[in-house]
Amino acid sequence: MTTYMQSLRTKTIHQAKIKLSKHRDLGEQSSLNIFQVADLMDRIHNASKKAEENHSVFFSVGMN
Repeated sequence: MTTYMQSLRTKTIHQAKIKLSKHRDLGEQSSLNIFQVADLMDRIHNASKKAEENHSVFFSVGMN
């Protein structure tokens, strides 16, 4: 189950990065509004934070 969740998180991050990249390329012609862009950026930022937290939890458990 954990592998599935990691895969889903990775896919979500990847899709968010693609949408932001397209938004950047289209500029003013992009259909995304500022709230949608902020949501995508939050998803990427929060997912990287969560990955760091998970890594540190596994590291601290392994050290004990």
